[in-house]
Amino acid sequence: MHDRTDRLADGRYLLLTTFGDDGSRQDSQLWVVADGPALGVWTLAHSGEAERIRRHPQVLICSCDAHGHPTGRRLPARARLCDAEATARYRISLINKYGLTALIVLARSRFKVGLAGTVGIRITPNELERLVGPEWLPPASYCAN
Repeated sequence: MHDRTDRLADGRYLLLTTFGDDGSRQDSQLWVVADGPALGVWTLAHSGEAERIRRHPQVLICSCDAHGHPTGRRLPARARLCDAEATARYRISLINKYGLTALIVLARSRFKVGLAGTVGIRITPNELERLVGPEWLPPASYCAN
């Protein structure tokens, strides 16, 4: 299962499917980074996906192309909004993975909504969550750079 998570993290985009109160599905195409055995994405703090995850943490994930079309099988997962420290770690990871494009997008976001206006989302596939538990912390030797 960890291999599947690695493949999703290595992809350029992740298709995140969240659910509304009435069970309606909403797909979001997001940049994705690895967060230990889980996945991390970054979005506006008051975006639709963040609001739906606050109410319903069960999501579906799969790889997708630049147009948001699925390129793999959807997997059930659990998502949770991150604190400021984890969100900052995701920003650094995004810059490391996506380069100048991410740097420009993040700078523009910081100018428009500030640091508190965005949030990281940690996504743990259901099968993996049973193996490692809901909380994974990096080892003390972890360095984001």
